[in-house]
Amino acid sequence: MNVLLVRADGIGDALACVPLLAALRDAGHTVGAVLGPANRDVFAQTALARVHVLERIAWPHHGSTPQSRRRALAEARLGGYDIALVASEEMDAFRFAREARVARRVGFVSGWEKPFKTLWVRRLLTRALRRPATAARATEHEVQTLFRLGAGLFAETQPTRDLSRLRPLVLDEPAAPHGAVVLQVSQKLAGCGLDPATYAALAARLNAHGLAVLAAGDDERAVALVAREGAAEARTRLGVREWKALLAGARLLVTPDSGAAHVAGMLGVPCVDCFAPSGATARDILRWRPWAAPNRTIVLDPARDRESTAAQLAHAALELLA
Repeated sequence: MNVLLVRADGIGDALACVPLLAALRDAGHTVGAVLGPANRDVFAQTALARVHVLERIAWPHHGSTPQSRRRALAEARLGGYDIALVASEEMDAFRFAREARVARRVGFVSGWEKPFKTLWVRRLLTRALRRPATAARATEHEVQTLFRLGAGLFAETQPTRDLSRLRPLVLDEPAAPHGAVVLQVSQKLAGCGLDPATYAALAARLNAHGLAVLAAGDDERAVALVAREGAAEARTRLGVREWKALLAGARLLVTPDSGAAHVAGMLGVPCVDCFAPSGATARDILRWRPWAAPNRTIVLDPARDRESTAAQLAHAALELLA
C-alpha cells in the first residue's frame, strides 16, 4: 500500500513518527511524507519514497505558503496514495490530505475538549481517533499516540524500541563515535536557569572528570561563550544531517527538551533532558522524554544558583555514564 504521512511540524514532532514508519515499512508499505523545511532532513534519505515540502507561514498565522502548497499537492496527487496518516494538529494538514485526493484519511480529534474543531476535522477524515487536546491530559508517550494511526496496516501492537530498526531511518550511514559529551546550547530555558553561563559551568565540571565536551547550537555567541568559559569545542552552523551525525557519535547529550533530545532518543544516545517547571511538566515528560535511549529528565528550578544547577546536571550525566 502507498501511505502518505503528514507531519510538517518540528524536528521532534517528526521523529516521534519513526517507530510508526518502521512498522509500516517492515509490513511492506511504501511511505511518502509531507514535511516542512525544518524537518525535511530529519529522516534518512532512504527512509521515505518521496518527500513533499510545505513552507509554513510565519507565526502567528497558520497554514502554508500558496506556492509550496500548490507544488506539494501536485506531487502528492501524482504519488497515488492509498491512505493518509495525519500526524498533526494543524487544520492545514487535514485539508492537505483531502485535497491531495487520498481516499482514506486517518487523524486525531479531541472530542468535547474542542467540539467545533472536532466537527470540522471529522468532515476531512474517513477515520477519526481520539486524543487529548492538552498536554495535561496526556497518558502516553507521543510515539505511542502516533503509532495508533497505523492500526490495521501492520501486525505490531507496540512501537518498537529496537535501535537496529530505528537508527537506519534517521541516519544515512553509521556515524563515527567522537566520544565527547555534547551540550546542545540554547536560550530556550535560560529563564529557568539553563543559560550559557550555566552550560559553561557544566562543561567545566565535566572536564574535571576527564570528559571531552563539545558545545553545539545555532546561537554562535552563546556557543562561543560556553566553549571559552568551559574549555569545550564549539560547533555551529551545522546542517540537519551533519548535526544528527554529531549527536550520533556522542558519548552523552545534555539538552533542553527539543529536537536534539528526540534525535538522541531514536539513536540510543544517553541523554540528560531538561524541562521547564510548570503544572504540566510531569505530563510533558511522559509524552516527550527520549524514546529508546537511556535518559535522565531534569525539571529545572529557577531558584537554584548557577553552580548548583550545573552540579545537578553533571551528577545526572555521570550517573548515566556509570
